[in-house]
Amino acid sequence: MSYLLVISIGPVQEFIAAARRTRDLWFGSYLLSEMSRAAAKSVEANGGKLIFPASSNVDNVANVILAELPSGEPKHVAAQAKHEAHQTWLAFANEAYEEAAGAIRQDIWGDQVDDVIEFYAAWVARTDPSPYQSDRARLMRLLAGRKNCRDFAPAKGRAGVPKSSLDGQRESVLKDPAREPWPERLRTQLRIRKGEQLDVVGLVKRVAGGKRPYPSVSRVAADPWIRGNKQKPSFGDLVEACKALPKHVLHHLDEEHFPQFQDFPYEGTVVFKSRHHEWRSEIDEEDWPTSIGQIQDALGKLSEPSPYLAVLVADGDRVGAAIAALASPDAHRDFSENLSGFAKQVHTIVNANRGVLVYAGGDDVLAFLPVDKCLDCARQLHDDFGRRLAMYGNLSLSVGIAIGHFMENLEDLLEYGRAAEKAAKKPDRDGLAVHLHKRGGAPIQIRSPWQDQPDQRLKRYAELLRREAIPSKLPYDLRKLADVYDGWPKETLAQALCADVLRVIRDKQPKAGRHYLEEIEQLVRTRLTDATSLRRFTEEVLIAHQIAMALEQAEAPSVTAEEVAR
Repeated sequence: MSYLLVISIGPVQEFIAAARRTRDLWFGSYLLSEMSRAAAKSVEANGGKLIFPASSNVDNVANVILAELPSGEPKHVAAQAKHEAHQTWLAFANEAYEEAAGAIRQDIWGDQVDDVIEFYAAWVARTDPSPYQSDRARLMRLLAGRKNCRDFAPAKGRAGVPKSSLDGQRESVLKDPAREPWPERLRTQLRIRKGEQLDVVGLVKRVAGGKRPYPSVSRVAADPWIRGNKQKPSFGDLVEACKALPKHVLHHLDEEHFPQFQDFPYEGTVVFKSRHHEWRSEIDEEDWPTSIGQIQDALGKLSEPSPYLAVLVADGDRVGAAIAALASPDAHRDFSENLSGFAKQVHTIVNANRGVLVYAGGDDVLAFLPVDKCLDCARQLHDDFGRRLAMYGNLSLSVGIAIGHFMENLEDLLEYGRAAEKAAKKPDRDGLAVHLHKRGGAPIQIRSPWQDQPDQRLKRYAELLRREAIPSKLPYDLRKLADVYDGWPKETLAQALCADVLRVIRDKQPKAGRHYLEEIEQLVRTRLTDATSLRRFTEEVLIAHQIAMALEQAEAPSVTAEEVAR
């Protein structure tokens, strides 16, 4: 008798959501993928034929695995897969323990290390001529039921021990340095802030998998500024000073893994003078570079980098319905291969737009991007997804972009991105939503279907702002004007509103922007019909203004004779 087998591995929240650093976030995702890969390989080794993913050799293996078992005992296959996933986790955990043993409370580590993995499996017998769709639907209902019957192991909490700072679920495995001093090298290696606590999962994400640093949100935020300044002599001085610092003082990025950052392969905090105290707090005092004066002198001759970056979250639309319609395991396998092809291309697209990919599993994408590149990246992802999956009907990719300050809590930035992605799907999916979170004030939120070309519109507004065709203070005046037109008679509303908006623009517009007045007039008469459309226009211009500032920083100015002489 043959079976369909499905496996789910977690906990997803602990691995890919709880994070203070991008390294925590990326490695948690990588760890979950590697455990899932081990389970998928085990299923293959025991005679199973994978359906999703189509192969265990894809770049990222999602945490849900679907397979056919032409023969064999599904209970045994699932048990073997669980064993392999657990062994993979233990291999990473042991590596982390060896790296940080001097800082770890062994008793608490022992309590936690074997109680991390959540593994659920369900299977159904294939009964000819039962169609694949109904068997798969029954299988997924069984899995949902099994996950609802969660296993609850006895609690092993300890009174008086602080909880993990990342999610507060488990006690910290770190020794209290006031009572049991650590080796000095560990504080720098773990990049622990004063009072920060990590449980077994948090510590494994922080130090396992080698010492490969991951680009920080500050490095991504500074990227337009780096591109705009890299030809300047002062920037060259900065690079030379950074190059001379040891890697445990200033993280050096692996240029082979992150070729998009070759022009400045260092932790981004170094270019934000206002954050140097934070950098100093994470390394030993005796390691604080004597060349910091040289770094600060170089930064003093350059403009301030913008601290804003974009969090991109994307998700396929109607994918569940498309899968439900697949008539056979082979058809589902073909679908999985197309989805894997998209996930692989995501890495190329994000790198080409100077971003950092956290994960691309199936139709889910999470990435950090410089603000000036986020719209191009979103458009390329949307179009590639549509091309690859066009044969499966009306599938599309909704994309949410949240623009926020790099000093925001990382979990808050992720939440902003997820909220934008949810907004992109409403009311009819296939949308782009962009949310701007300035420090202070309510977020500015826009959403449009992709077919309305919102990315092109925002980019054009940004260009018109840079050329002073749209005055930068205009949105604030137009907001007040919109209030005037609430409840205005419909017969004269559009005509009066457009006339008023154009009057405000002419009054505010510098001479340099008057060359574009005809385009502005056409834009106003086309898009503004009532107070609601005027408010939407002001919100789009405010977001475009943030993008315009990033474009300004990225544009390499010519080097002046004075700068050359410095």
